[in-house]
Amino acid sequence: MDPVSAAGIAATAAVGYILNGKYQLTKDLRIVRGGLKSRKLFETLAKNEDCSAYNRFEEQCHAQPFGVALVFESTSYTWRDLELASNRMAHWFVAKGIKSGDRIAMMMHNSPLFIITWLALLKIAVVPAFINSQIAGAVLIHSLKVAMAKLFIFDYELAPIVQASVGEIKDLGYDLYTITSKQQVHGIHYSHLSESARQSIEIPTFFGYVEWEHQSTDGFPKSVRKHVDMKDPAALIYTSGTTGFPKAAVMDHGRFNIATSAWAGWIDVAPESKVYITLPLYHSAGSIIGVGQSWMSGSTIILARKFSVTNFWKDCIAYDVTHFQYIGELCRYLVNAPPSPLDKAHKVRVAFGNGMRPDIWAKFQERFNIPTVFEYYTMSEGTGALLNIATSKRDQGAVGFRGPLVRLITPGFKLVKVDFDTEELARDKNGFCVEVGPNEIGELLTLADGKTPNSRYLGYFNQPKLSQAKLVSNAFVKGDIYMRTGDLLYKTKDQYWYFADRAGDTYRWKGENVSTAEIGDNMGRVDGVASCTVYGVSVPGQDGRAGMAAIVLKDSIIQDKAALADFVQRMGAHVAKGLPSYAVPRFIRICEQELETTGTFKNKKVELRKEGFDLDQVKDRMYWWTPQGRYLPFGQAENAEILAGRARL
Repeated sequence: MDPVSAAGIAATAAVGYILNGKYQLTKDLRIVRGGLKSRKLFETLAKNEDCSAYNRFEEQCHAQPFGVALVFESTSYTWRDLELASNRMAHWFVAKGIKSGDRIAMMMHNSPLFIITWLALLKIAVVPAFINSQIAGAVLIHSLKVAMAKLFIFDYELAPIVQASVGEIKDLGYDLYTITSKQQVHGIHYSHLSESARQSIEIPTFFGYVEWEHQSTDGFPKSVRKHVDMKDPAALIYTSGTTGFPKAAVMDHGRFNIATSAWAGWIDVAPESKVYITLPLYHSAGSIIGVGQSWMSGSTIILARKFSVTNFWKDCIAYDVTHFQYIGELCRYLVNAPPSPLDKAHKVRVAFGNGMRPDIWAKFQERFNIPTVFEYYTMSEGTGALLNIATSKRDQGAVGFRGPLVRLITPGFKLVKVDFDTEELARDKNGFCVEVGPNEIGELLTLADGKTPNSRYLGYFNQPKLSQAKLVSNAFVKGDIYMRTGDLLYKTKDQYWYFADRAGDTYRWKGENVSTAEIGDNMGRVDGVASCTVYGVSVPGQDGRAGMAAIVLKDSIIQDKAALADFVQRMGAHVAKGLPSYAVPRFIRICEQELETTGTFKNKKVELRKEGFDLDQVKDRMYWWTPQGRYLPFGQAENAEILAGRARL
């Protein structure tokens, strides 16, 4: 080789190495490739009228009918197994008069039946509404009212929750069915009883049974779904939002195709990959990203009924898991578990999810020898995602990396100044939003003008006012449209983006978003409450924020010790019965004076959040939620337990 040419090549390589080190071009290019591929797929599928999410599953059935699609509690299901089962169930729905465009509410735990039911509905172009299996009472009724579905399908294990509200549910026009077989239901009640004892046991009769097992296995042609458009819902997925009751985010077929295609590429999954999912399928992370990527890539899903620290690495080893999905709380539980020979005896090469906190990231990746952590930030109703394919220490802690190539392809991500008391966006003299500088915290806005597949905003089903409230017009130029995420982030000069906190009236605890307005309304119903405001507070060593309620009581209670003790006991019983476990405030503060409000009568929470449960700042009486399921006085001894990491919250 010519010495001059060799020198030129060496110089070019050196420059390339330097530029890649500075701008992370390799990482940037990997993200861009995945994004462009998914966008091209979107356009091709739309052109060919091949939009239905079910068609991606069907393609795998044709490509590998006898390959293993799903493993659940040691039982394997091939792609053909799931196809035939979902055919049977689809015929049952058709026999009940369910037709294209109808909606079916599903309240189910993780199991193959969840996936089979979803597939059955998709193949006949029916929309499932995924109801959170931890809700009850007024929240459940609200969720069903929003969905306006024909049928309500639930696991029999959830029957007591359903029965408690059965009158209101039927008043909404719902027919109720359990997905649990009649044989299994009878077994639950009768298996351990004598013949005489069985006569005195009455099985509830407020529901019917989804008797699908003996239906036809005949399939449904693709023409049944030809009318399905990218903007049609593939599922309604409930999110807490920033105020009030849950909202039903529309997860349309377009976003399903984009997300599953892109994620399959970014996390490098293939038909031989084994992906472990322990997250609930009623959330978009578990269903759309977790299960959905399998329909696109052909990988095998290893599904757990729920997350278990004890079984996690055992399952990863037993099933040769190559990828697993996480939320930050899950990773913290694993890191806090005692060291084990199983810690590095697995074949996992990628962990993907969101909420991995910086304080455990390095420990997690090093202890369990995970080469790649793919952290992402997105929302069920969102119009974009932040992505961080973390393979080095430099990457750890960030929810996203936006190098020059990513910013060129997806420019619509802005961090802007916001008033933390009023939650209003700051505007300059021209009326436009004000972007924050490097390392300055601001609210994330994402482009929602609908001009590209990624910037389509669908909002919430059957809630137009709430959908519109998330949008900001004329944010940076006249005529633009952005979506408010309600989340606070900051970014560095080298374009690593970091999550700071949740703005507004939502905080995250135990992997769930909690609406403070919803909880405050619930607690305000207890006799003796004059006013109540709920907010999230930081707890050392814990992910997210624990709920705390500042309560002003009526004078007759605050001045009487016995009455106060009785109130605390009644409040504990009330929240234990009426709220999901993750939503129960871990602290209550009995305020001696009225809470300060804004001009629009919203409680000012900034100072309350700052004070948290710090006994040096809070002079009011405080109580905390104990493992016994009740509120007890909170003092220095209890505070020391929390600070030492010994308290169970």
